[in-house]
Amino acid sequence: MHPELQSRWQKLQDAKHIMVSAIHQATRDAHFQPSGEWSMAQVIEHLLASEGGTLGYMKKKSSSGWDSLEEAAAEHNEKSTAINTRLESNERYKAPDVLPEPGNTASIEELLQQWNLLREDLHAFLQTIEPGHFNKLVFRQPAAGMLSVLHALEFMDAHLRHHLPQIERINQA
Repeated sequence: MHPELQSRWQKLQDAKHIMVSAIHQATRDAHFQPSGEWSMAQVIEHLLASEGGTLGYMKKKSSSGWDSLEEAAAEHNEKSTAINTRLESNERYKAPDVLPEPGNTASIEELLQQWNLLREDLHAFLQTIEPGHFNKLVFRQPAAGMLSVLHALEFMDAHLRHHLPQIERINQA
């Protein structure tokens, strides 16, 4: 994998490892919902839906060929930075309507296995992208608009890290 993608991929994998470790160290049941909030299982289900939707969109958008896609411009970089900065804050946000409400029925082991498979699929997809296509607009993020694959990986990382404190709050409830 190209070093520019590899560094973002590794950061995303590191964030996943931190999340999985926090869940394994939790003393609460993975399906416990404090005060009507999501459970740890629901958080993982939400991340699966988000990452799966991101990958699916990128695959579909690029299926007609990368060369026909528009290049990211300064405005796209600004919107990417803005959404990631927003996710780095302590503010809480409602999930976009395009994502399903997590059901809280799957086991944590099942969800983590699905996540591993999804990440294998993402990794395989990333390995097919040529460096000249890194800045092509291939993903529509609901709040930021069209983003490149580089932006998408940064968003996925910021989104995952945004949910880490939620796991801690659930476990401490």
